[in-house]
Amino acid sequence: MAGFLSISLSSTAQQFEKPTVNEKTVFEGNKETIAVEAEHFYKQSKNEIRQWYRTTSTEAPKVGRDEDEQHNLGASNNAYLEILPDTRVTAEDELIVGENFSNEAGQMGILHYKVNISSPGRYYVWARIFSMGAEDNGLHVGIDGTWPEHGQRMQWCEGKNEWTWGSAQRKELIHCGVAKEIYLDIEKAGIHDIQFSMREDGVELDKFLLTKDIDYVPNGEGPTEIKKQLTALSYIDEIGKTVNGTKIMKAIDFPIENTSFYVDNVWLAINPEKHKEATVTTDFPFENGVYDIIFIGVGENDGQSGFQMLVNGKEVGKYSAPLSKNSFEESIEYNKLWKNIELKKSDKITVIATVGTDGAEFTRGRWGGIVFAPKSKGKDVLKNSKAFSIKKNVGSETIVSGSVTNVKK
Repeated sequence: MAGFLSISLSSTAQQFEKPTVNEKTVFEGNKETIAVEAEHFYKQSKNEIRQWYRTTSTEAPKVGRDEDEQHNLGASNNAYLEILPDTRVTAEDELIVGENFSNEAGQMGILHYKVNISSPGRYYVWARIFSMGAEDNGLHVGIDGTWPEHGQRMQWCEGKNEWTWGSAQRKELIHCGVAKEIYLDIEKAGIHDIQFSMREDGVELDKFLLTKDIDYVPNGEGPTEIKKQLTALSYIDEIGKTVNGTKIMKAIDFPIENTSFYVDNVWLAINPEKHKEATVTTDFPFENGVYDIIFIGVGENDGQSGFQMLVNGKEVGKYSAPLSKNSFEESIEYNKLWKNIELKKSDKITVIATVGTDGAEFTRGRWGGIVFAPKSKGKDVLKNSKAFSIKKNVGSETIVSGSVTNVKK
């Protein structure tokens, strides 16, 4: 192992194991399929013994034993990852659990990716790998630090010596795997951490995708990756810090499947070319009590979006967000306070958004979420956040002004 350590440290200096994106990079989908280039991980963890290294036309890591050639030709984006060193090339090489093999998911060599799920449900996971034998063809996939049974033991037997898509799960009596058995059940919309961990060293990973279509089979390099950068600050997160005991429900955490909403950065929004109104409902997740409710609308410069909130079908209130001079703006001016609202856990919280227009363009009914302040404290939340705003114009940088006042009592 000393020899491997020396070579590994040399490769570290070459930066081939370092991420090329940051944790603000989020991958999104086209319809119900999300594709991600393997080399676009934002971090690695549990990588003391084995690490993933990037290979491109200009980058070729040298880390201990690695007997195969470069395979970037034919790889999507002309780049891929390999987990090294590769000390178990054939069945004759010693199998060492916890070093060159891990049948337990999430124990070593973990890659992390931020993926924005706009529609909860079951997502089948496909990955594109290059395998040269029987000892470099297994992976595990997990989500948010958990490793469900149906994400374990991804297996490839066919398609040796070429880039091959697979989504089969190795079983005790079926070593080459059962198709359509690798999937993740994702219960909530929003940003999730998708993770791959090592099962066998020497695996080469080019790309992966998530799809809700059980019959979908990718070919070639697969769908094009779509990635975005998150806003550095979340407005609702910041104002939720202003008064002790305040709770928040982010818009992107509402279940939007079979609604007319879509996820737009940290907001829910409506495509006005398809819909003019959208409705979404979810359960109130907090304890019973009386709350001051602050609705977080987004100001837009092409009209005034309308919002209505209901609890168990009964209207709490409605309002129109004022016109903004910016493409998007979040500040106290676009929020609405409703006082002394009695809520019970599992009450049905409904939001109805309506697009506005200036006569030429339409808004998208964007909103950031709902703040639940302790009774009579809603005015304090607004007061302590009145100097804070986030503004953005299309094609320009986000402008964050001021800050909130954090109250401890």
